[in-house]
Amino acid sequence: MSGVFPQTLKEATDRYGPLVRIGPNQLVSSDPEVLRRMSAVRGNYVKARFYKAARVVPGVDNVVSALDEDKHKTMRAQMNSTFTVKGDEEYGFESAMDRQIQNFVTMLETKYTSAESEIRPVDMAEKIQFLALDIIGDISLGKPFGYLKQDRDLYNFNEINMSSLPILTFVSILPGIADVIHTWPFRLALPKEGDQVGFGRLLKLVTKSVEIAMHRNEAKEGALDLSPCMCITALLLLLLLLLLLPLPRRANVHARIAGSNTTAHSILMTLLSLIAAPTAFKALQKEIDEASASFHDPISWHEIRQLPYLQAVIKESLRMWPPVSGLGFKLVPPGGKHINGYFVPGGTEIGQAFLAVGRSRQIWGADADVFRPERWLCASQADLTKMNKAVDTHFGGGKFSCLGKPIAMMELHKTVYELMKRFDMAIIHPDKPMKTKASIFVCDTDFWVTLRKRPAPNECQKLNEEHPAD
Repeated sequence: MSGVFPQTLKEATDRYGPLVRIGPNQLVSSDPEVLRRMSAVRGNYVKARFYKAARVVPGVDNVVSALDEDKHKTMRAQMNSTFTVKGDEEYGFESAMDRQIQNFVTMLETKYTSAESEIRPVDMAEKIQFLALDIIGDISLGKPFGYLKQDRDLYNFNEINMSSLPILTFVSILPGIADVIHTWPFRLALPKEGDQVGFGRLLKLVTKSVEIAMHRNEAKEGALDLSPCMCITALLLLLLLLLLLPLPRRANVHARIAGSNTTAHSILMTLLSLIAAPTAFKALQKEIDEASASFHDPISWHEIRQLPYLQAVIKESLRMWPPVSGLGFKLVPPGGKHINGYFVPGGTEIGQAFLAVGRSRQIWGADADVFRPERWLCASQADLTKMNKAVDTHFGGGKFSCLGKPIAMMELHKTVYELMKRFDMAIIHPDKPMKTKASIFVCDTDFWVTLRKRPAPNECQKLNEEHPAD
């Protein structure tokens, strides 16, 4: 509720060890091996009532809120193929993403590029959120919502999301509150299609678009075309990284959504980390300049994964700034478990402290609080395996892994690549570069920067040769 939730969990595990009691029947863990065992496909840990906060439609579960193992497994199976990017297969994600990133870059170049004669500050926290939402719209519905085109917070969606963070955290930690909220008259305050602002307004747009597409398919073929793009219809819901929300008038068609706040936060923290580390900033630009001549424009997902320093930058940023704060309580199975030298009775809830994992000196060494992408390039294979496993816990694992990770990672890579390729960036307020409010999820505001257009790649290469990165 205070906005420093991840730091509070980290301080607790730093002081008391990797397993800490935070409530009468609740523990939190910062041990990545424990977190991996809790999520194992064949493990017998199950979701705790914490996840009931994700139930938005009274009486109707989604893939996040479903506590029943069989129901959860079935829902994941229905969604899994549509969120998987396999090799060169066409899923529609990449072309939609490229379109919106190009719209994003065009907006920045047209309206927010500074010059010697004029400074044009831009709030990248707001613009990156617009990009994330329009990518979701294009992937889901075949067209963006219009945030980038209109360059404003349509329906006050971002403002409402920001104010919803404390409520979401409160309901998650005290899941009994969710039962009350879903009863009359409190459920009248939940998002609904008749709303003129916030998620309810966007839900109406989604429902309308889905029904038009369904009628078009039914008229054309007599049946619904369940292509991957058609299966991913909908958008962000109250900051959840991934949610499956049944549409009220089409119970057999589900909305697949990938969260925008979490992806936007990862992009912003990557940019902030790079700006604050000039050597890393220049090294990444040098790698991009040298590679861009031999890559497509826009760069493909296959090509972008061939840039080792970019990979290291993104892994390092995700390590230091997890996209989700943590908790996500799981229940210890009947009979109990021995964890970190303690016997934990069955039915105990164990949560996850992701920031504590990412900043653990036992895992990352004495410079765990330092942004140093090179650690990923010089580590031994054994250490690299351990490091990758630790960062992977930020996205869940096994039967609880984040289904939206492939889309989120593609968006993170491509957005950072295009921005670093085209712009030099500087923070306007070094004393307080960005406002961050962290509960279960993180919202960022007021990341004011200046953007200056970079020379063409061949010119950049000449400059890099004359002034190499340290």
